[in-house]
Amino acid sequence: MLFTYFLTVVIVSSWIYRMIDEKKIIFKKTPLDIPLILFLIANILSTIFSIDQHISIWGYYSRSNGGLLSLTSYLMLYWALVSNIEAKHIPKMLISALSSGAIISLYAISEHFGVSPSCVLLRQEFNASCWVQDVQARVFASLGQPNWLAAYLGMLIFPALFMFLTSSSRTLQTLYYTLLVSLYLSFTFTYSRGATLGLVAAFVTFLGLNILKVPKPKPVLTVLFGFLIINLLFGSAFTRFQLDNLFIKSPTSPINQNTSSSIPASVGTQLENGGTESGQIRLIVWQGALEIFKKYPLFGSGVETFAYSYYQFRPKTHNLTSEWDFLYNKAHNEFLNYLANTGIIGFSTYLLIIIIFLIWSLKQIISGKNDLIYASLLASYISYLVQNLFGFSVVIIAIFFYLFPALVFVSSGTTGDLKLPKLLKFSLRPIYQKSGKIALVIIAFLTTFSIYRLWTADTLFALGQKSSEAGNAGRAYNLLSEAVDINPNEPFYRSELGYAAAQAAVALEDSDATLSAQLKRQALEEIKQAIEKSPNNVSFLRTAIRTYYQLASIDPEFNQKTLDTVDAAIKLAPTDPKLYYNKAIILGQLNKNEEAIKALDKALELKPNYREGYLALGLFYFDSAAGKKASAHFDQELTKKAVETMNIVLKLVPNDPEALDYLNEWGKQGVATKSADYETNK
Repeated sequence: MLFTYFLTVVIVSSWIYRMIDEKKIIFKKTPLDIPLILFLIANILSTIFSIDQHISIWGYYSRSNGGLLSLTSYLMLYWALVSNIEAKHIPKMLISALSSGAIISLYAISEHFGVSPSCVLLRQEFNASCWVQDVQARVFASLGQPNWLAAYLGMLIFPALFMFLTSSSRTLQTLYYTLLVSLYLSFTFTYSRGATLGLVAAFVTFLGLNILKVPKPKPVLTVLFGFLIINLLFGSAFTRFQLDNLFIKSPTSPINQNTSSSIPASVGTQLENGGTESGQIRLIVWQGALEIFKKYPLFGSGVETFAYSYYQFRPKTHNLTSEWDFLYNKAHNEFLNYLANTGIIGFSTYLLIIIIFLIWSLKQIISGKNDLIYASLLASYISYLVQNLFGFSVVIIAIFFYLFPALVFVSSGTTGDLKLPKLLKFSLRPIYQKSGKIALVIIAFLTTFSIYRLWTADTLFALGQKSSEAGNAGRAYNLLSEAVDINPNEPFYRSELGYAAAQAAVALEDSDATLSAQLKRQALEEIKQAIEKSPNNVSFLRTAIRTYYQLASIDPEFNQKTLDTVDAAIKLAPTDPKLYYNKAIILGQLNKNEEAIKALDKALELKPNYREGYLALGLFYFDSAAGKKASAHFDQELTKKAVETMNIVLKLVPNDPEALDYLNEWGKQGVATKSADYETNK
């Protein structure tokens, strides 16, 4: 996203420079101008009324795409393209996009066959073992996730098909056919169901609009035949049969070795190979998105605020999935995402953009004007729309969403000059021209430098986080402090710096009490600023809990502060069982076992299969029983509950080692632990 900002500054500055140089406004009108302006206004209003304006402006931290700044950047690129690019440049632009796609597809194909370029470049290892994910099962190349790669490749296949069908020589035709095979092969290796549905819909669109108009239909059939061969050899997101399974080969990973099903590991997702089916999880998340819309119907909860608004309306059923403790910062449906984040106003203007472009394109195709390129780009657009019913856009896909229509309008020659009243036209004197150019260069340089500083701060922050996770509190504190100094307006940086300062304060308590006290004060201040800037950010409250919990080890006064923060987080995430679990642990350390048991009861009400919750509950029952030996009846009652609870753990996880150890230990203390359930599980 930062690179996109950089390119936007360069392109828009060049555009303005050209206007100054030619002494005129250079702006071309398109059929989407009004819908795009309305969409921008809707997002501005959503940002104004957002539950977290910082996130709405910049986007969710780990993605950045989708915030008001990114939308503004995309729109400037859209108008810069239609105002400065001519129809004769379109083939070169398509070739540029396809060249990138060719590199990415080779990257992905190499991953599938066991050599990830990432591992080669970063570790000089000719394998794919540097990834935690099973990248051979579902490739993602440089896009970070299989579905995103599939969406990207799905939108490039049809421009490649257009270039193949319009090739003027056998050499070019062979080149583009090879590219098509490469794109589709890497697309297949993602095994993305949503993107595959999008590609099918796109092919139906393309063939329906063009099959009778293509002078020589044989090349199209050749492409489809090649794709069919690929699916026969390697399967697809929806087919289990693969010819390569008939050949004996060694498993590529422990996942394959443990797979009991005859379905190849590469066909299913990680969840399908051991977790909740992803479609089921999506339905639950979509339900939450609709609840957000009901709460904020007009302008939504705010641009890109789904990560925090979803916690408020997260269905209890989400706790019964394998991704119950994942943070969902998108609705995994672009349309519902806009509905939840920007309300009916933003959602309607988003649909308006899509509908007007579809209608305009169909009219052009029906009229028979250069219909092959229109149909190709329209097919890519359809692929985008369908796959986004099950996913969401990342940076490059969002760029395509805005620039593909721009390419169509330029290619069609339907862009028109903006007619301005004479009073608005300007004629600059040479001195004003020179001054304007100098001012523009200075502004562009300063903006570019600011983007560079953001990148530098982000790099330092990433290194600081890694050091913190590795337990190196001193290095983490130094790196995070540098990041905050460069970009003091990012609350996420301050939140993590606060935790690092607390870690350092605890580490220095015995050796340097004065410095420890200073770090403690800084930790409190950083956390305070982060929460004040983003009061609805549950993640910041979680970090605050960790921070206060750290400080409580050297100052017991922070125990209550920790509990108060847990309660504040629970108000924002009332269906999150982990918060109640954490509250119980803290209460237990304060010897408030009865309150801890109530908190665990609530956690187990929200998540009836919560193994850790039952384990902790059993321990609290037993500790309470040990503390009430004066009453034999009470002692027996609580020990019985403790044993029953541990047996529930054994039902959830047969032969759970911790549960068995506790039961054996209790048995040595004279507690009757050998119930029927226990003997069965044992």
